[in-house]
This record gives sequence, structure tokens and C-alpha cells, in this order.
Amino acid sequence: MKFFTGYLLKKTKEMKQSLSIFLLCATMFFAGNVLFHTMPLEAQAPASVEAKQTSRQTSDFIYREFEEFIKVVKSLQEKYVEELDINTIFTNAYRGMLSELDPFSQYISPEELEELRIETEGEFEGLGIEVIVRNGILTVITPILDSPAFKAGILVGDRIVKVDGISTKEISIREAIKMLRGKPGTTTTLTVLHEGETTPVDITIQRAKIHVNSIRGAKIVDEDHKIGYLALINFQENTVEDMDKAVKELLKQGMEGLILDLRFNPGGLLSSAVSVSDRFLKKGVIVSTRGRDADQNVLYRAHRRDTYAAFPLVVLVNNGSASASEIVAGAIKDNKRGLLVGVKTFGKGSVQSLIPVRDGKAALKLTTAKYYTPTGECIHEKGIEPDMEVPLDFSQMKDLHIQLSTVKTSKPTEGPEKESSSYSDLQLEKAIEAIKGMEKGNKQK
Repeated sequence: MKFFTGYLLKKTKEMKQSLSIFLLCATMFFAGNVLFHTMPLEAQAPASVEAKQTSRQTSDFIYREFEEFIKVVKSLQEKYVEELDINTIFTNAYRGMLSELDPFSQYISPEELEELRIETEGEFEGLGIEVIVRNGILTVITPILDSPAFKAGILVGDRIVKVDGISTKEISIREAIKMLRGKPGTTTTLTVLHEGETTPVDITIQRAKIHVNSIRGAKIVDEDHKIGYLALINFQENTVEDMDKAVKELLKQGMEGLILDLRFNPGGLLSSAVSVSDRFLKKGVIVSTRGRDADQNVLYRAHRRDTYAAFPLVVLVNNGSASASEIVAGAIKDNKRGLLVGVKTFGKGSVQSLIPVRDGKAALKLTTAKYYTPTGECIHEKGIEPDMEVPLDFSQMKDLHIQLSTVKTSKPTEGPEKESSSYSDLQLEKAIEAIKGMEKGNKQK
């Protein structure tokens, strides 16, 4: 340990000498070029001195801070009550640096990197819940449809104040995920405060192996008007292929209009969201990303190839529709391809890039850009407003959870599926009315 610290100090001094020479040469080269092209001879000396002084001050500050960092590491190694592994020290340092940036940036260990890879393939173990730390409070973005959390009654916007009696105040997202995940069959009790409520409730949930299928409940919901319905649960590698199959089957059943349900869809892969949007658009911008680096400024456009027929389209959204869901909703709305029905989406419009570290065995999940709709509106922390607002109160939201929990993920059904109860999905009903209006308008043209 002491040898390692001494080595770092020695290398720091060597690095300081080498880098100082490099900075000085680079500064002189840069200043010389600028002055030669743009400034008279008498102005060269003062500007050159000022540039060198600024560079020296910057490099001196960096070195001082780096040397302080090495001192901290040395103190931890020599004075902490228990012996610390150097890798643990650095890992904790990385976690700390990223935890103060935003709720989505984090250091991902080799084990977590493998879990992330598995999740994008649609299978993982746990509760099936998307969370963030907002204002120091562990908050639910959305429970995933068909997951244990969804069926147990965890709602969008719930604040989780305790996990198995342990307070989550000022918890990090990594610590939260570690507490929530676990082996199938094990249970955990979440103490949650529903939005609009003043008294927390305890909800006990049994963890399970969760298989997240992209498509849910594809069916004809109105035989007379041949209105199709399908829900996208999230955006995975195979989402577009699954949607193609479902739409093809619905068209065989005579579908003339479609309701695309993105409620409770927490997002997923950007590439999948772009491909899904592209299926409904022949041309136009789908989404753009903008960041500090030029390579983060990307414009995604629609293509005519593989586009579905121009049937009437309504997209259902709510405050559990986030990230990739908002990309699709924004593309449909801004290109006037269909109508949005429901309530304003969550507002998670930032791009996280995986930057490999430690020889590719770990990664930094770093926010590098933000999403913008085709009209140039930033999605992040704003969300997408629906064309037709259909709000639900707390009781209606709970009833919607209960109803959706009884509908199994399935292939398109032969004809309308019978409801298991007399429950009325107000948002779906408004979507059906909107489709009928579009069909009527098309016939009158």
C-alpha cells in the first residue's frame, strides 16, 4: 500500500514537470499562431504573457488538487480503523464524483455492467420497478407492467421512504437498487407515500424473475370500427420485430385504426424508440440529441422504407411514460401523425452514454446529451403534453392498476377480448372516440 502511494507521488512530480513543459509549448504555439494572423506586432508580448500566466495558474491548480487527492488516499490507507483495498478506495471515489451530478449518472461495476446487459435483453430478477433519487427522496418513475411491484399496487410517483424498515433518506441510486433487488421468492416491504396522500403504507412484495415482453394485450377493441390496440411495455432489442408481427396480425383481422399504449413504459434503447417511430412516419425528424461534444449532436430522421399504412393513430401516455416512450410520443405529435391522449409524460429526456473504464470491465454511465422533439423542444424535466388531456384521480389510477394486472401479455387475439370486470378505462375510451372521429373525417374527405 505504502509503496503504491509513494509511487503515485513520484509519478505525480514527473507528470507535473512533463505536463508543464507541454502546456508551455502548446500555449506558445497557440498564441503565436493567433497573434501572427490577427494582431499587430506591438500587441504580441502582453497577450503571450497573459496566456502563459492563465495556463500556469490552471495547471498549478490541477496539480494542487491532485496532490491533495493522493494525500487523502494515503490517509485512508494508513489511518482508517480497518485496512482498505486500494480498488475499493478508487471505486468509492468514482461513485462519489458521479453521484453529485444528476440522478442518472453513475459508476457501474463489472457485476452491475453484466446486469445492465441482461436487462436490455428483457430478463432480470427483482421487483420490476424503475426509480430515481429526486430531491433526496427515492421516487418511483413507473412500475413495469406485469411485474410484482405493479401487481402489488406500487404507483407512478410513489415515494419510497423505507425498505424493510430502513430509511431511504439521501440514499444513492446504487444503494437503492441493491436493496430492492434480490433472489426470486424473497420478499421485501416497502413503506411508500402515494401522491396526494399524507399517511405512508406498507406494501410487501415477493421478488421474481421478470421476463419483460415488448408487446402486451394486442387485440381489436372495437369490432364495428375495426380499432386495434397494443401496448408497448418497454423498448428492447426485439421490440420493433415484435410490434411488426402484432400489427401484421391486427391488419389481417381488418384493423383500420390503432391505439398505441405507452402508459407505464419507462423507456429503454434509443435505437428501438427511433425504429418504432420510423414505422409510423414516412419522412421528417424523429428526435435529436444535443450535448457539449459535436459527436453528441445527432439528428434522427424517418425513412419511407417499412413504414406502416397511414391508418388513424392515437398514442396513450401518462406520467409513467418516460425516456424512449417520450421520444415516440414527441415524434408522433410534432409530425402530426396521430393524437396523444392521457396526461403529461414523466420528462426524462437525457442521454446516458456508457464509457468503458478499467480495461472495459467497468463503465461510467454518464449523462452526455439531452433529447429534443422534432420542433426543438427539450423533453428533460418538461415532458410531452397530450393533445387530449384525460386525468385520473388516485382511486381511478388504482383501479387502472388492478385492471391491467388481470390482462396477460399475449399474442393478438382473434376478435375483441372480454373484460374480466365492469371496469371502464377512461383514457382508452377517449382514445377509441378519437379514432372514430378520425375515421369519420377520412370518409368525408
